[in-house]
Amino acid sequence: MSQPTNDLRRLGTILLVGVAAGAGVRYYMETRARAMEQQRSPRLIDWSQARKVALRVSQWEQAPIHDRALRREQYTRLVERSEPLIEQYLNVRLPQPINRVYVFDRREWLEANFTSFEQLFKPIEEIYERNGGDRGPLALLLGDFNGRVIGVQIGALLGFLGRRVLGQYDLSLLSPDPGAQGALYFVEPNIGRVQTQLGLNDEDFRLWIALHEATHAFEFEAYPWVREHFNGLLRQYFDQLNEQLENLGSGLGSLLGRVAQNWGNGSHWIELMLTPQQRLLFDQLQALMSLVEGYSNHIMNAIGRQLLPSFEQIERRVAQRQQTKTLLEQLFNRLTGMDLKLAQYQQGEAFVNTVVNERGITFAAKVWERPEHLPTLDEIRNPQRWITRMDRV
Repeated sequence: MSQPTNDLRRLGTILLVGVAAGAGVRYYMETRARAMEQQRSPRLIDWSQARKVALRVSQWEQAPIHDRALRREQYTRLVERSEPLIEQYLNVRLPQPINRVYVFDRREWLEANFTSFEQLFKPIEEIYERNGGDRGPLALLLGDFNGRVIGVQIGALLGFLGRRVLGQYDLSLLSPDPGAQGALYFVEPNIGRVQTQLGLNDEDFRLWIALHEATHAFEFEAYPWVREHFNGLLRQYFDQLNEQLENLGSGLGSLLGRVAQNWGNGSHWIELMLTPQQRLLFDQLQALMSLVEGYSNHIMNAIGRQLLPSFEQIERRVAQRQQTKTLLEQLFNRLTGMDLKLAQYQQGEAFVNTVVNERGITFAAKVWERPEHLPTLDEIRNPQRWITRMDRV
């Protein structure tokens, strides 16, 4: 089992898929445009198809919530219990208490995330429309690799995640409402299954998860600039994708050149296809997501170790479960880039732990003062470089 999955991991998968999709669009356009000039295509993404596949893959009917009212009261209480503990540890207050707490089954989690996914994919859909929609050149791609197929892929991805996700902080990325407050989701059937499988204490395990997710609310709501900065990087990323799709003259040769240049340097297969501009944005997003996850893990552990009688048992059994992934899970993580994400989240936690151990949590909180204080990906991997830079400001 991975650490509690959240909106950022879904976003990370979207970004990685976007890189691969951009390369695929360019190649297909250049090799098939003339042959399919008159062909029309369906919409870019068939969201109805995606929902059907996701529900089928998630097996949501086999995982009901038997005590919804009881669990809703429990999670609300655990979040309320977490808030003052996090507030005291970080010495920062939320503008308003966390009041959007939801207990979901897998189907409800999927529906909430499809709403977020459609919002996140809007820039790509707009690229499609700007290029003529089903009458434009991008429609040539969709003649074979059509909206239904893309819908199947998105549905399979979310359906697989829907069987594993425990908790999520949904920060409403790219929401048209700049003041939108995040929401906490707890997928009770999955939490109950893992708790039973690992033989963990009911209350302790759920508080362990609530601490992690509530911390995300502090990161994005106590420091409002972080969300807008995240959105700005994301918009720039989609602008790069737009430029890549609209300027198709670089050709397959450029893609192969980048792969050849980066081959053997330890990069993930998806990173091999990034343009230099995309790589800069990609690294900034990776660094920020690694920091956000690592910071939450640090706080969950720092508070949980003092608060939960069974904390060490939870950590030990969760770690053991992480080391016994099935072949299907390993393949899924590799193909979607989740293995890259999980490794960098571990680096993010190591970064925060190192800074706190050397200089304390108050010094570590400098990361949230302004965008210029955010660590780079290199500094995430080498915390002392960030510490040295902050000593100079």
